[in-house]
Parts: sequence; C-alpha cells; structure tokens
Amino acid sequence: MLENLKNLFATDAFAPGSSVFPTIDSSAIANSLRLEEQGRKRGKQNQPPADTLNRDNVEMKIIERVEELRRKGLQNFEEHLRVYRERLNRASEARKEVEIAAGKATSDFRAEVRIWTARLTTPKERVSRAHKYRDTFRDIHGIPDREAKHFAGWMKTIAVLMLLLVIEVILNGYLFAQRNELGMLGGIMAATLVSIANVGASFVSGLGSRWAIHRNFAAKIFGLAVFLFWFAYALGFNLGVAHFRDSVEMIGDWREATRAGLENLTSNPLGIESVESWLLIVVGCLISLFAFLKGLATLDVYPGYGAVERDVTRARDEYAEELDEAIADLTQKRDDAIEELREADTLVRRGINESVDALFGQSTLGSHLNAFLEQCDVKAQTLLAIYHDANLAARTEPAPKTFNEEFRFEPFHKTDAEGPRRQDAEKERAAITESVDETIKKIFDEVNHSIDEYRSIEDIQGNYIPRPRQVQPAKNPEEQVTSETLEGDADVVAQRKGGQ
Repeated sequence: MLENLKNLFATDAFAPGSSVFPTIDSSAIANSLRLEEQGRKRGKQNQPPADTLNRDNVEMKIIERVEELRRKGLQNFEEHLRVYRERLNRASEARKEVEIAAGKATSDFRAEVRIWTARLTTPKERVSRAHKYRDTFRDIHGIPDREAKHFAGWMKTIAVLMLLLVIEVILNGYLFAQRNELGMLGGIMAATLVSIANVGASFVSGLGSRWAIHRNFAAKIFGLAVFLFWFAYALGFNLGVAHFRDSVEMIGDWREATRAGLENLTSNPLGIESVESWLLIVVGCLISLFAFLKGLATLDVYPGYGAVERDVTRARDEYAEELDEAIADLTQKRDDAIEELREADTLVRRGINESVDALFGQSTLGSHLNAFLEQCDVKAQTLLAIYHDANLAARTEPAPKTFNEEFRFEPFHKTDAEGPRRQDAEKERAAITESVDETIKKIFDEVNHSIDEYRSIEDIQGNYIPRPRQVQPAKNPEEQVTSETLEGDADVVAQRKGGQ
C-alpha cells in the first residue's frame, strides 16, 4: 500500500526550491555580449540618437537574453505545478487505495483472530477436562478442596536418600570395622551394603504405604500390608545386622558369623551381647524411619491425586502460554497495521499539502518564484546599466530618454482556477484521515472483542465472576491504546494469573 501511495505522489524527480529556476550570471552575459565595448563604440557614434523613443539592438539583446532565462524558469515552474495538479487529481485515487488497504487490514486482523481462536480451542478444552476430572476425583475419593503436594523431582529425592545413606554408613562404618580384616575400609563397605538395603527398602515401603488411606478396600489392604512389611523388616533386618556384628566379634570369620547370627536371630532375637550392636539397631531403625517418611511424603499422601493435580497445572500452563502468545501476536499485528495506516495517512496528507501549498504560493516553490522574477528585473537593469554607462562615457551628445527609464518585465500572473480542485483535495484528505481513524478504531474494537472472547482460566473452570470494567471512552484512537485496549489486556492477564 505505501509503495502504491508513493508512486501516486511521486514528483518525477522535481524538487521544489531554488534549483527549479536557472541562475542569471550578469558578468557572463555582459562578457558574452561585450556590453562595455559595444557601449563605448556606439557612444562615440552618439548612438542611439538622443531623440529615439525605442531601445536599440544592444538593449534588446540584453532583454532577450535575460527573458530567455526567465522563460525557462517559468516553464520549470509550470511543469512543477502540473505535477502538483496531478497529485491533487490523484487524491481521490489515494483515498480509494487507503480505504482498500484499511478494509484489508481489518479483514486480515479478523482472520488472525479466528486462527488463534481455533488454536486455543484444544488447550481450553484440556483445561476444562482436567479441572472437571480433578473435581470428580475429589468427590469420588472424599478429598477436601486442597492443593496436591507437588513432586519435588527425583534429584532432590535422591539427594535426601544419599544423605541418609552417608549418615548411616559413617555411623555404622566404625561399628563394623572391629575384627574386620580390612579394618575401617572393610567396615565402611559392610555398612554401605547394609545401608543400601535399609534405606532402599524403607523408601519403597513408604511409597507403598500411602495406599492404606485409599477409598478402595483392596488398595487399603495393600497399603496396610506394605506398612506391616516395613515395620517387620525394619526391626528384623536391623536385629539381624546386630546379631551378625556380635557373631563377628566372637568368631572373627565373617562367613561363620553370618550363619551364627541368623541362628541367634531365630532362637533369641533380643539376645544382643554388646552396646555397640544395640547402637547399630537404634541407628538402623532411625534411618529406616526417616527413609520411610521420605517415601511417604515424596508424593501426595493420597495415591493418584498428585498426578491429577499435575495434569490440571500442565493444562493451565499450556493454555496460559498459548494465550500469552496469542495476545502478543495480535498486539504486534495490531500495532503493525496501525503503523502502516498512520504512515499512509501521513504520506497522503503530506503529498496533498505540498501540492496545495505549491499551487497557492504558500510553499518554498512560491517564494522562490517571486525571488526569481525580482532577480530577472534586477539583472536586466544591471546589464542595461553597464551598457548605458559605457555609452554615456563616450557620447558627445545627450543620451536618449530611454536610458533613464527603469526596465521591468511584464508581471507574471498565476492562474487562479484551482479553487474547486483545492476544495476537492482537502475533502479527500479529510476523508482519508477519517477512514484511517475509523479503521484503527475497528482494529482496537476487534482486539478488545477477541481478548474478551479468549476466556480466562477461572472462567473455563467455572469459578469466574465477571467484574465490570470502568473505562473512560477514548477521544481518539491514540488514547484508546492507553485506556480501553491496554486495560483489557491487563484484565485478562490478571484473570489468567489468578486462575493459575
């Protein structure tokens, strides 16, 4: 569109200003016509005669030479006026071009709105389905209206388990180091194997024990069985480890100590011989309890509820991301369309204004014309004076009266038949501005309407209560940017963030 308008108001390489009018070099003309030489020569002959009423041939050559340049300047001026008249005549065509572009901009923007509406349908439905399923899940399982515990990630979970493992290895390493052929290193290796079995089994038992509060009876039985398994495992495993340590102290051989420890565990479970072995039981049971609690608290306490809540959060995030992208894209396209329309309006107004100013003498071109015409008179008088002075200096008789007469060219009158054309051009200019403003208003309205149509997350979930927006009506499209449109954007973004 802008390229078409530039072509409509192209100046055909004409530039208003002093370059339109040729320069009149009086010295060059005087030398070319040899005015001083001709003046002295004819003065000695007392030519022209004192009683002559007409100018002689030298004076006429001076006038003709300046008039030739004057005529060339006026031709250039008329050529520029012709170009500007054509600009004015194209004002109606420019208005149609702007109106077509304005209509296309509105249609393209509406099409873009429809595209984004279609793209948001799936994320919007996903939010609705996820939210309804979460409510149904809560109703079925008797879960209060609370947020699920979000999984912190396996990195943090593994870090906590590793911390428990290291603590138990450090505490038990010394206790296992006694009577070990490898000393402290052997004790740490044994403690590491024991800790892995203790921490790992307890953590998994904690995850499984969550099913004990499930509404399903079979799930309850499963969770309770896992809890009882952990309780028995924690006591039995750590008692067995303590009996193993006592057997190592008494026998020395680890293989024989393993067999003896198992026999003592089955025959006399509480028959621990040393304080160090009792400390081993206490440390092992505490670490097992901490690992069990970590497994119990890693996910939401109610099995399955955390995954349901994550689906809702994921659906919200996807919809919010799509909505942010939609609003950003529509806002950018709105700004681009408005900028192009504003540039078109400015281009047309500038083209028409320059044409009107040129035609009616209100611009630089008109002022340079007046200066050029005045210069023609002055240069002609200067050249005539050079000839007259040389002639008078050589004469013996009085000079003719024409030597004392001031020479001026006939006044140049510009035609004043441009009134209707100017009025029509100004009407077209006003119509173009009105069309651009109306189109910008339509685009703003389309933005507001589309943002209202893009439902917030709270609205999709069914818990949104509309709040009336009190926005002062914009006096012009520029004010709409800072009032209705931007407040509408902020309102929707606030709703969306509130829903999250």
